[in-house]
Amino acid sequence: MKRIASSVFACALVFAACGTDKTTNSTPAGTPPTTKPATQPTAKPEVKPAEPTPNTPAKVDMDAAIKELMAKPEVPDASVEIQHVLISFKGAPRMPASVTRSKDEAKALAEKVYAEAVGGADFLTLVKQYTNDSAPGIYPITKAGRKGYVQGFGDVGFRLKVGEIGVAPWNATASPFGWHIIKRVK
Repeated sequence: MKRIASSVFACALVFAACGTDKTTNSTPAGTPPTTKPATQPTAKPEVKPAEPTPNTPAKVDMDAAIKELMAKPEVPDASVEIQHVLISFKGAPRMPASVTRSKDEAKALAEKVYAEAVGGADFLTLVKQYTNDSAPGIYPITKAGRKGYVQGFGDVGFRLKVGEIGVAPWNATASPFGWHIIKRVK
């Protein structure tokens, strides 16, 4: 029985020593080993400032972005494929009675959606949440066939690179249905 108890005690000491940072090179048998002093960290980890999340719109000047985009030349591609979010308003042509926002409210919403889009929000989610068109709102446009679409589609779509986002602002002639937040997908 003494041998079993001694074996259990010895095993307990071995297991205890394995789980901690202890020195064992100079301690006599039967005495508990001494522990090394704990070391303090020498440097604190750098704290990075919080980055905006995709759903947190940054302050974006949509009107300035429109002017900057329209100053670019059109890309030479024969066709593009765009996806858009239409933000319409009461009184715009062919809009259902369910669209009740004013033109000013539509512009404010377009600015918000544009800021979210350029901020990295999922574009399809924005389409599903905000568009007054049908989702997914994807349209292929060729240079030859662009007259069959709202002028703003071609004006913006053919100035964007794949993945870029722009806006066709409301205009009674070029974009009579409202603001189109447009992403070129192909």
